[in-house]
Amino acid sequence: MSQFNTEYILEKIAEMEDGQNSMSDIFYKGEVPGDVDPALLSLIDMADVVTVMDYADIGQNGYDAFGVFTFLPDVEDDPCRILSIVITLTEEVNPVGIYDLYQVMNRINVRIPGGAFVISDDEKTMYYRTYVTLPKDVSNEETLKNAGLRVFDSIAAVNDWIDVLMGLNDGDLSYEESIKIVS
Repeated sequence: MSQFNTEYILEKIAEMEDGQNSMSDIFYKGEVPGDVDPALLSLIDMADVVTVMDYADIGQNGYDAFGVFTFLPDVEDDPCRILSIVITLTEEVNPVGIYDLYQVMNRINVRIPGGAFVISDDEKTMYYRTYVTLPKDVSNEETLKNAGLRVFDSIAAVNDWIDVLMGLNDGDLSYEESIKIVS
């Protein structure tokens, strides 16, 4: 079975950034600068290669977000590889309105075709997460098309809903206003 090159795919994902609204880096295990966040360093150690993107000016109100793209460890007998896509909206979830945020997030999640907006277990980080299953026996180019579409879908989902979620989190939107937008 021929296998696509995960490093090549992640490098091409890094090249998808436009240079105006996003910046990307690719990190390889053993070649990581000393100032990398410990959580990202742990992920790089596990996955070997990680692409990260800083997005600026997402949504109508110009929020920032941080994307992390990597392949989960390979399972030899599995005919597929799994690409993990995580885009962080904020690491400062407002605990005062968290119940309302969960309610609005739930309403959004039933409307998007894949992935989900979630809040971390410690209730501090809000992010969008999805996984893409990619057959190993497909060419690099075909894999890149499939992976690229899911990356763009993920960014589009964040772009479509970041104003509502961050507006509610920051107190710029009320729960009622958020529900009206989502409905």
